[in-house]
Amino acid sequence: MKETKKLLSRKAMLANHGSFNTLSPVSFMEKLCKDIQEGNLVPIIGDTIRNAHIFDVDEDQDIGILRPLKAKNSENVQSSDINKEFNVTEELAKKWAEEGTYIRDLDEIISYPLNDDVQIARVAQFYALMHNNPIVARREYLVFLKEKLLQIAYQIAQIEDNAEEVVFIEQLHEERYYFSYSDIVAELDFPRFTANRVDPIKTLARLPLKVYITTSYHDFVERELEAAGKHPQSRLCFWNKQLSFDNLAPEHIPQAEYKPSEKCPVVYHLLGMEQYPASMVLSEDDYLELLWALARDKQNENHNGDGIIPPYFETVLNTSSLLLLGYRLHDWDLKILFRGLLRKPREQSSHRGISTAIHIDMDEQPWIKDTVQAKNYIKSFFKQAHIAVEFGDSDEFIADLGREWAKWSGAS
Repeated sequence: MKETKKLLSRKAMLANHGSFNTLSPVSFMEKLCKDIQEGNLVPIIGDTIRNAHIFDVDEDQDIGILRPLKAKNSENVQSSDINKEFNVTEELAKKWAEEGTYIRDLDEIISYPLNDDVQIARVAQFYALMHNNPIVARREYLVFLKEKLLQIAYQIAQIEDNAEEVVFIEQLHEERYYFSYSDIVAELDFPRFTANRVDPIKTLARLPLKVYITTSYHDFVERELEAAGKHPQSRLCFWNKQLSFDNLAPEHIPQAEYKPSEKCPVVYHLLGMEQYPASMVLSEDDYLELLWALARDKQNENHNGDGIIPPYFETVLNTSSLLLLGYRLHDWDLKILFRGLLRKPREQSSHRGISTAIHIDMDEQPWIKDTVQAKNYIKSFFKQAHIAVEFGDSDEFIADLGREWAKWSGAS
C-alpha cells in the first residue's frame, strides 16, 4: 500500500510538472530561488520599468509628464486632469508627437498627424520619414528624453525652493549634448524612491545572476551592477550593418574568451544602446528589420562569432527560467522578444524552466474590455513559448523575490 502511494504521488507530480497554475505562490518563489542558486534565472527587463520610476515624481505615484507639477501644499490635482490610460512610454510618445520636429528648409514645426500618437514606434516612423533618416529620429528622441527630464527636475527644484539645485540644472541643461540620458538621470539622482518603495533594478543587480537581457537603450542595469561591486559587460545585437566593431568603445567590443559569471555578468541590449544611435530599434521599420535579421541569423545557424545572437545566449534562452518585466501584450518590444527569441519548437522550449511574464494590474489596462477573457488570452499567448504568466505589479514581485532570496540564501 505504501508503494502504491509513492507511485501515485510521483504520477501526480509528473502530471503537474511545468504548470504554473498548480504551484502555490510560495512554491513558485522557491522555484525561482533554486534557479538563482543554480545560475538558471535570466531577467528580461523592459525600458518602461525604469522610465516609470524616473518620471514617477509625485507622492501619489502618478507620472508627471502630461500635466504640470504642483507644490506639496497645493490642492490635489483632480483625477480628470490626469490621463491614467497611458503608461510612461505612451505618455512620452504622446508628448514627443505633440512637440514635433524641425525639418530642413521648412519654417514650421512638423508634428505627428495621426490619432495613434501613444505608439512610440509609429511616432518615430513618422519622424524618420520626414527627415529621410532614421538615425536623426533616434537622436531627436534621446534629446527629447533629456529635455523632458530636465524640465521636470527644474520644476521640482522650483517647488522646493532649492536655488542651488536650480542653478545646477540650468548648467546641466546647457551642457546636455555632452551627456547621455543615462548620465543626466544619474546627475539628477533619479529615480528617487521613497522609504517604502524598493528599486527592482537594484534588487535584481544584487542577485547572483550571470546574464541580463534588456530592451532598454540605456545602461541602468550596468550602473546598478557596478554599484553592487560587479564588473558587467555590455553586449549589442548587431542587426544593423551600419554598426561594426570599429564603431564601438573598447568596453563594448565582444571578447571571444569571455564567459559571463556572477562577478562579471553580461547585459545584452537587444534593441541597441543610446551611445550608438545606429544600433537603436525605435521605429516600426527598425523593429521589422530586426525581426528579419533574427530570422536570417537563425537560418544561417553559423554561430561562429558572426551571428547577431551570441552562441551562449541561445543556450541560456533554451534552458533557463526567463523573468519578463515591464512589458504589455501590444508593445513592439515584447512582440520582437516573443517572435524573435522566445518562441521555440515545442521539443526545444520544453527544456526551458518554468518562466513567468509579469504584467501590471489588469484593472489599469483600459484597452481590456473583459478581464477574465483577456487573462485567458494572455496565458494562451505565452503558453506557446512555455512561459507561464503571473498578473500583478512587477515592483512588488521583485521586492518579494529579493526578500525570499535573502531567506533562501541565508538558510542554504
